[in-house]
Amino acid sequence: MDVHSAQQDQCVLPSVGYPAPMAENVVELCNKALLRETTTFPDTQGPLTRATITALQKTFSRLGHRPSQPMWQALVDVAATLEAMANDTCPPLYHLSSLDPGVGKTQTVVHFIRALMASPHHRDVGVLLCVSRLDEIRSLLLELGLDKDEMAVFTSDKDLNAVGTGRIRSARVLLTTQQMVEARTRNKPFMDVDQFHRHGRPRQVRIWDETILPGQAITLGRDDIASLLKPLRGVYPVLVADLEDLFTDLKGVEDGSIYQVPDFAGQHEVDLQAVLEVLQGGNPSDQTVAESLWFLSGRAASVRQDGAYGSTVLSYRETLPSDLPPVLVLDASGRVRGTYPEWEGGRGNLIRLREAPKSYDNLTVNVWSVGGGKSAFRRNGNHLIDGIATTINGKPGESWLVVHHKASPVMVDIEAGVRELLTVDQDQVHFITWGNHHATNAYSHIPNVILAGTLFYRQSLYEALGRLSAGKPPEQGRYSEDALARVRSGEHSHLTLQALCRGAVRRCQGHVCAPCEAYIIASSRSGIGQDLERIFPGCQVKPWRPIPMALRGKVKEAVEFIAAWFEAQPDGFLKFTSVRRALGITDSANFRQNIRQHPDFQQALAGMGVFEDGGDVYKTGFRRLSGAWFGFEDESAG
Repeated sequence: MDVHSAQQDQCVLPSVGYPAPMAENVVELCNKALLRETTTFPDTQGPLTRATITALQKTFSRLGHRPSQPMWQALVDVAATLEAMANDTCPPLYHLSSLDPGVGKTQTVVHFIRALMASPHHRDVGVLLCVSRLDEIRSLLLELGLDKDEMAVFTSDKDLNAVGTGRIRSARVLLTTQQMVEARTRNKPFMDVDQFHRHGRPRQVRIWDETILPGQAITLGRDDIASLLKPLRGVYPVLVADLEDLFTDLKGVEDGSIYQVPDFAGQHEVDLQAVLEVLQGGNPSDQTVAESLWFLSGRAASVRQDGAYGSTVLSYRETLPSDLPPVLVLDASGRVRGTYPEWEGGRGNLIRLREAPKSYDNLTVNVWSVGGGKSAFRRNGNHLIDGIATTINGKPGESWLVVHHKASPVMVDIEAGVRELLTVDQDQVHFITWGNHHATNAYSHIPNVILAGTLFYRQSLYEALGRLSAGKPPEQGRYSEDALARVRSGEHSHLTLQALCRGAVRRCQGHVCAPCEAYIIASSRSGIGQDLERIFPGCQVKPWRPIPMALRGKVKEAVEFIAAWFEAQPDGFLKFTSVRRALGITDSANFRQNIRQHPDFQQALAGMGVFEDGGDVYKTGFRRLSGAWFGFEDESAG
């Protein structure tokens, strides 16, 4: 039963009501069923929650948004948690709401703040609202509709700050960025940072919009270390000699092992600030590398082999103060990411509000099982661009959104390449890059979305994120390969969910997403295709082959030989040299360029679930994907 009636816009709640938030029962409050199919909204306790939900009903009715019963329950959880904060009865925990995009998390926050501002019993209560992007602050300011003296903005953008009152310590609502919170609370408690106070007291209602991590992942590769050698050699020659030793030592360190980083800062008595001054005016990334190196100096670090990038040392730095909770976290990716289970199990100070996944019965996802990372576009960009344009041209008169990798000197310009091949109305085809694939509703009317490739990170970053979330520093030993796989899969799922939900699938029709057709380029080895039904419950997954294969010559011979070989030995490892000999090809470079890198060959292998495997840096043969195997392509940023 839907909570909206055809005759009246009333929220269905239990006749016995629900208790006022108290310190001993708020966790139960966040998990107890507050909505039932019994009576209409009674006059019960929890005035801020009631006012929020009542106003929310009216807004949703006007917009034609009809959440399901479980969705309403989850939205009440959001409002009840905020009310507990306002009443100083909320436990000091991170309270995670992971409702899908478009259900109404942000609208619930907006209506709660309005209810709070109107309450004569909460005039001393302040609100801190933390977002990740300045554009989100601008949108929230419009939605809140508060008077200038009621709200303040605290960012690095002076013009944006001027939109609110200049008296940030007296405004009822303070909007800031997550980066500002981390910077101002570095090495100090939240209660000591008076910029986040109101009338001398830390703001009670604290909201963190989108992704939250308890700190910063630190990864430092051999190439990063090498970048410091030249600029520091003239000033610190002895230090540089030790850095050269570190560069050499790391090459032979076993993947996944724990490595003790030498104490450069202590041994050489070199202050980080002095090093940063030497590096000033050079490559900006060198200063970041130096800060990471000085943090790791004298500490244990984990080591990961990042494919062609070689050995990387990793750890993490805590950036959120321990007294920041209670905090309400609004992250639509909360149900699919692997970092939150790590946080729950490792740190123990994060709890989940009720989940109510949207039904994606109206979503069809078409998967082109070929590599879609940056390296794949560098190798086969023209072929992939041809497939994207062919698909768009096949639906003239319809609007499209394409999420793609950003162009660079070493990366093909995907937007320019696709536009050059389009025969449809150019104005109906929109492009956004990875990195700008979240926090915008500008394309929520578009029914066709193409994820032109997928975004992968290096193995070291996945482990660093996992360790950070779980609160498990390298000093505690190796990181579980199973946990690493969960974090990696969760990050893939997070990126896919956020990117695809820029289109029409973001909108709700009742509890079901609006009709949408999605197209994703993702190799079988990435695991993304296998996870789609978990990311989008109820969706239909179909193969997508925009360019028919016409296997000829040696490419055809190679595919047929490999298919027959794995038919006889499904769990075997087929060396490149064996395939070359079978084809009569003696030159390995010829085999690599004309066979292994041929788009039709790669597409045929992807269809069979066969991928290249073997060495850590250079692949040496083929292996067939089994149901128990899960891995990823090392197509990380670069």
